[in-house]
Amino acid sequence: MLRKKSLFAAFATCALLLSACSGNANDSKSGSGGASPSASTGASEKPGSIELRMAWWGSQERHDKTLAVIEMFEKENPNIKITAEYSGMDGYFDKLNTQIAAGNAPDLIQMGGNIKEYVDRNALLDLQPYVGSVIKLEDFDQSLIDEATYDGKYYGVTLGVSQTGLLFNASMFNKAGVPLPNGESWTFDDFKNSALQISQNLGKGFYGAYDLSGDNASLSTYLAAYGKELYRDGELKFDKQDIVNWFTLWDELRQAGAIVPAEVQVANPPDAVDKSLTVKGQVAIQSASASQIFGYQDLTEDQLGLLPNPAGPAGNGMSPPISGQFITSYEGTKHPEEVAKFMDFMVNDPEAAAILGSTRGVPPSAKIRDVLSAQSTPVDKILYDYISLATKLSTGNGFEHFPFDNEFIKLLKVTSEKVAFGASSIDAASEEFMTEMQKLLAKAQ
Repeated sequence: MLRKKSLFAAFATCALLLSACSGNANDSKSGSGGASPSASTGASEKPGSIELRMAWWGSQERHDKTLAVIEMFEKENPNIKITAEYSGMDGYFDKLNTQIAAGNAPDLIQMGGNIKEYVDRNALLDLQPYVGSVIKLEDFDQSLIDEATYDGKYYGVTLGVSQTGLLFNASMFNKAGVPLPNGESWTFDDFKNSALQISQNLGKGFYGAYDLSGDNASLSTYLAAYGKELYRDGELKFDKQDIVNWFTLWDELRQAGAIVPAEVQVANPPDAVDKSLTVKGQVAIQSASASQIFGYQDLTEDQLGLLPNPAGPAGNGMSPPISGQFITSYEGTKHPEEVAKFMDFMVNDPEAAAILGSTRGVPPSAKIRDVLSAQSTPVDKILYDYISLATKLSTGNGFEHFPFDNEFIKLLKVTSEKVAFGASSIDAASEEFMTEMQKLLAKAQ
């Protein structure tokens, strides 16, 4: 059962108070498996009690459901209290970086595809000593374990199997009289034609798609669809002309009025669910992580669906579904075994998994997926079917994250906005983008 509003407020207030009072640096290192509990970071603990902090980002639905699972865990483990530190995505990693630098990071940290960046900074706890004894991974695909394993050490438990793709408003397609795309065979030409027809048929204020030129997942998939890659083995695997082609594709759609104008997109960003024009029935296609369909569908009566990215000469360029998010631990936690216990609870307890559902992606445990599939809703089915289709169509050889993933994401977004607002030509913006990417590459090396 979800928490009542008053309890949510209490958690939020508690998080603020602890955050304000926990300025002392925690210079101690975590011990080996089975380390004895001791005082946690920040406020002193009562004898016999253990206090942990957990940070994550996401939608209100994710917050509510995570708080409910924390409450359930605390009831089963009355000596453990978990203080929630949750927020939206904006500023999440900036705050985390500050906490790490101060030696005051949360015990439990939600991490994304940039996990290796924090492994390289020695900021995350090696969980390998707890695998098997505390953290059970028998029902996980090995690839999900490998994604968080570096030099024989395991740093993050997959919270959800994810895949990027395109969220589309099927009701808008129907209103515009445009056939729904065939996800198994559609191409970039099909995508452009659909966007143009929808904007033309529905008229002013309606658009075929958001401007995805600043979306890192869309760019990476586009490169793979044309036989290129963003990054592998320490090198960029594309050149300036690829970036010029990318921005040109979107500029042509922009000039035709088929995608959202820059000023409208800034005011109504697609990743802010409550502001998404796809939810409001004004934009037919946007980029999203597949599991996000739940949050979007909850806010509209329109029928939403999921599509793979369009195909190019080398296929659709999509890699197999990957770990969407991980739960990791700060390497300075003083309670590694309790941290590991909660991680296992999140992914292997059937009741906890039922509450969390697919808010962070399709559950990683095969047994848990079997339990949830028996209670699946129509939206669950859309998600599960999409993951199966994406697995079938994937042509990439496995996506390798750029070392400074967050900085790359910010750079692409800024470059996209320069072009969209007319502050820079495509050629000049592409040249600057390549220069900055090379600087990040040199920094990584």
